[in-house]
Order: sequence, then C-alpha cells, then structure tokens
Amino acid sequence: KMVKKRYEESSSSLSSKYRTRVIQVTNIAPQTTKDQMQTLFGYVGKIDDIRLYPTVRDVAFPVQSRVCYVKFSEYSSIPIAQHLTNTVFIDRALIILPILEGIGEIPSESKAMQIQNAGLPNIVSVPEKHLPPHVTSQIQGMPPNHVFVTVDPNFAAEGIPPYPPLRGSLDSGKVEEIRRTITVLNVKTGTMPNQILDLFNEVGEVKYIKMCDRKDVQGELAALVEFSEQASLLKAFKISGTEVNAEAIQVTHSTEAIVKPHAKSNEAAQREIEEAMRRVREAQNMISASIDPGEILLNLPKVLGLLEKKKKSK
Repeated sequence: KMVKKRYEESSSSLSSKYRTRVIQVTNIAPQTTKDQMQTLFGYVGKIDDIRLYPTVRDVAFPVQSRVCYVKFSEYSSIPIAQHLTNTVFIDRALIILPILEGIGEIPSESKAMQIQNAGLPNIVSVPEKHLPPHVTSQIQGMPPNHVFVTVDPNFAAEGIPPYPPLRGSLDSGKVEEIRRTITVLNVKTGTMPNQILDLFNEVGEVKYIKMCDRKDVQGELAALVEFSEQASLLKAFKISGTEVNAEAIQVTHSTEAIVKPHAKSNEAAQREIEEAMRRVREAQNMISASIDPGEILLNLPKVLGLLEKKKKSK
C-alpha cells in the first residue's frame, strides 16, 4: 500500500490518461499458470478479474505462447503495471499494454484469440511475425547438400553482411525464426541477460533472449537475441561495437534458433515457474524494505536482474 500510494502521488497525470483498468500481457511462456500471473500482478494492485488464454495448459499441446488479461480495481494500477514490461519471466520478456479507451472489459477466449491473430481496433495486440515481402528465401542445390539462401537487399545498401546459408532440411518456420535472430559475441562473463535485453530493446522489440558460454573462447559469453521484426536487424548491426561491461560487443547473423520451452516436460516447466516466482517474491521483499520504494518499483526489471546476478554468484 505504501508503494502504491507513493507512486500515485508522483504520477497522477500519467494515470489520468488511462480510461481503462484492463491490461493485456503477451509473450508469456506456455507453461505459465493463472496463479503465477495472479501473484505477479497482485503486487501492483488489487485485481478484480484475471484470465489466461488459451485455458488448456498441458505443454504437450502445440501452444507457443499465451496471453493474459488483468482487470485492476483502480485506474492508477495501469501505469504501475506497465513498468513490468520487459521483465524476463521464465525465458521471455513480458509485453504489457493497456486496453485502449472505450474497452473496459476482458474479452472472451475466442475474441482474445482473434485479437491475438488478427488485431482489432481499440485493443493492442502482437500479431504473428513474418519476414517482410522484400526478403526472399529459396533452396539451392540438391539433397543432401541443399541449403536455404535468404537475401535482404537492404543489407548490402547499409553495409551489413549477407545472411549465411542454412541447412536445407530446416522447415520454413524455423528459417524465419533464425532470420530474425542475431548472435552477440564478445560478451564479458558476468554480464546479465537484462543488460543485453535493455540494449537491443532500444533498436527493436526483443521476443526471446538466451545467454550461453562460448566453447571456443574461455571466459566469454555469447547471446542469442530473437527480434519480433526482421527489420530490427538493420539497427542491431549498427550498434555492434557498443561497450557492455567495458567490452565492445560484436553482432553477427545467427545460424540457429533459440530453443523454445514448449518441448519441456510439465515437471521441468513447473520448476522454472517456481524459480521465477521465487525471484518475484524476493523483489517484493526488497521493495517493502527499501527507503525509496517508489523508485525501486519503477526499476523492478533491474531489481530482478540483480537477483539473478546474486543467484549466479552463489
């Protein structure tokens, strides 16, 4: 309550522009549960209603992501909730947007799925992404030596290296994912995922991010960053050389996709959810104990990053 009151006093002008008490949360891992969303957004304010779609949760079903609608008791909770945007929950950066003016109720599941797939007026949604029309992919060669060759004419115009060929055995959907993904090299050990996420969110919406050790270079990390839009790669390459933790990162094309979590077992998925919620609870304790809780709330994604760093140091 103290956090909420303090935030309301400093952002009354912000909350006045929202004529809705409903938010839409997208890019949610398929194994996430309604209870986890209830707990996460319950820290923001009192919740009148919450729905998580699709309602079927079994990870054996081919559900790649879920969408959540949260209706708060007070309008002032909307701008607070939006500060959780880009918080990495399990392995994805949440995208939180308000339902626009004139729409004050949570849509039914069938309506929500239509919104998610096609987009409707007055509601913000994230439609399925595809490569733009000017980008062409075709198979060259004969099996088993055939490869996918993708050409973006804008790369040559901007001085960006062309796409490397990919295995011809890949399906077209996987090829599209890879063509929206970059590999970030020369990442210093100790760099947090949120640091890479914050940097590349400046050039385009990041859908997934994965950090890993480099087998060929000891003491160095690499990151795979998948964008929602292929066009974001143009800007991503232009910030190659930016220093992160006093090291100049290097941006290259990826030749592999980020492994998505929907293939995991229910047991493994639940363990990841429990770990993510443990971090959220720790963050809430830090907020409650802080001298300046309002400022901590505004930077909650960074707080979660610090907790992750603390976890790794252990």
